[in-house]
Amino acid sequence: MRRIRRGRSLPEVELTSLIDVLFMLIVFFVLTAVFSESALSVRLPGAVGDPVSGDSVTLTLDDAGRVFLGGERLSMDEAVERAVLSYRWGGKILVAADRDAPYGAVISLLEKLRNRGVESAGLLVEASEER
Repeated sequence: MRRIRRGRSLPEVELTSLIDVLFMLIVFFVLTAVFSESALSVRLPGAVGDPVSGDSVTLTLDDAGRVFLGGERLSMDEAVERAVLSYRWGGKILVAADRDAPYGAVISLLEKLRNRGVESAGLLVEASEER
């Protein structure tokens, strides 16, 4: 009697879990790239300062005196309100003012923060060597 030979079948690789992992990696890298970029570039004044650690919210003041929070342009009062909410939950408030920003706008922002109960707000500077 003659035996019928069947061809060996190739092992199958289950791709579903690999596709899920790949999708999650793509989502992670896209979100990381989006949130790590600063939406607004300001030229910070040069000074010597200490690095900031911990949770913080950054209020950005551009050279025209406009206020931004997280890349979103807001009125000064609205930006202060949102920053104060973060401050009350234990966060720090940082002010990144452009070196050409009107001095009065920076002082007004700091005064509004103080009037809302913020005891201290940090000023971001560009690192430079001590003079």
